[in-house]
Amino acid sequence: MNIFNIIPIGFFNPLSSGSNNRVYADCLQVIYAEYDREITFKMERERIRDAIAGYLMDNHIETIEEIDEQSLKQDGYAEKTLQSSYLELASQIIRKLSSSEVGWLDEEIDDATYGRNIIMTEQGITLAELLEKLEKPETVEFSSYIYNIYNTLVNTDQYEDIYVDVLKNVYKNAKGLSKDLKTLATFIKKIIERMIHEETFESLTENLLDYFNGDFIKEYARLTKRQNIRTFRRVILQRLNSLKTEEIREKLILCCRKEEKIPEDKAEEYIEDMIDNAIRFLDGDYDRIMSDIKHKINVYLQVAVGRARFIRNKEKNIRGDIERTLMLLGEEIDYLDINENVSDNIQTLFALDENQFIDLSSISYPRRSQTIRENGAQELVELSEADIKRTKDAFEKELEDIYAKDKMSEYVSRLMGERLKINADDFPIEDKIQLLKMLSSIVYAQENGYVVEPEEGYIETEQMLIRKFNLKRK
Repeated sequence: MNIFNIIPIGFFNPLSSGSNNRVYADCLQVIYAEYDREITFKMERERIRDAIAGYLMDNHIETIEEIDEQSLKQDGYAEKTLQSSYLELASQIIRKLSSSEVGWLDEEIDDATYGRNIIMTEQGITLAELLEKLEKPETVEFSSYIYNIYNTLVNTDQYEDIYVDVLKNVYKNAKGLSKDLKTLATFIKKIIERMIHEETFESLTENLLDYFNGDFIKEYARLTKRQNIRTFRRVILQRLNSLKTEEIREKLILCCRKEEKIPEDKAEEYIEDMIDNAIRFLDGDYDRIMSDIKHKINVYLQVAVGRARFIRNKEKNIRGDIERTLMLLGEEIDYLDINENVSDNIQTLFALDENQFIDLSSISYPRRSQTIRENGAQELVELSEADIKRTKDAFEKELEDIYAKDKMSEYVSRLMGERLKINADDFPIEDKIQLLKMLSSIVYAQENGYVVEPEEGYIETEQMLIRKFNLKRK
């Protein structure tokens, strides 16, 4: 459906007025803010009028031009330029925004009190939220998307409608994370472009402070360190692929047909696209977007350093030009023989030549390049299949995270055996690796299905004091 078949013909006219668009936009946001503590977008006309009048008074706005003359005449006003009290001016703004041509507001008579109420239309609410978002963008929590996806897929059994509550929710969060990360990459690009035009060290420093203190870089740091997607990706991808099983697939198709009101073949295609797109983003596109953001951050830092050097060298060149100018002026003064007419204070400005010397500590001796005295050769050694496999296994073992959550679950289960609980003394802590395994087991205890109960006393090891504890199954 065409949007212009839904909104009134003059819906955007108040914002297209060059002289008053700011006033109309502010008035809409003032009205929208009045509904924060209301249960509906309906309020007495007097309250809306008083709020707008307060805004007009605070900003010393006494006249508004370009108000539709015909709409004013219908209410008994013939002047096109309003020069009246703030309350009257606020009432005229309400009439304009409530007109059928604009349609931001709607005015009705209350059946019980016969008073006049102002209702924000759906289009007016959407426009007010858009203006608010453009002026004050919300801080995005990237990690919340990943948490929502993970928690939804892990707890699929608690949802009745597996299409709406699980698949559609996961797809929505994956798409939202993709959009916000792309926005982040674009925002960094804008900072880089602004950096190129910085002219002074002061403005350059402010640019750097805005970057490092910005909410977006803090959230990016959290996303790449403590809340990295690698912690959840394996489980997320496994659960997404499990949605393709025959039993769950049939249930998804049935729920999708009911929700979207589409035929079975269309629902099957719809579900397959959502699952494949979510997997493709989380398993591939996410890493490429993050790599692009990291590249832009490195470019930003390189540009910052380069810009600082340019500003410094630029200032140095200016000082050189000034010295050159003063020297030429001094030579002209000597040539014209007007030294007697120049005061001593002025003549000292042209004393640019200084007696300097070079000592041995300031001399840098050139380094002698190393020469190849003898030709050497080394025999090639061919590795057998067993050597290659052994080397490969060694590298994989080196890269393996021995403190991962699943590894800690197996470690605690092996220590506990058939028992229901163990205490701190049951953990071997003879070396650093065993100590770290004990600490990692406590960190992942709740997620692995265990409860940690602290006890009185401490264990002393490696110049550390560790609180005694009990670890038992839930």
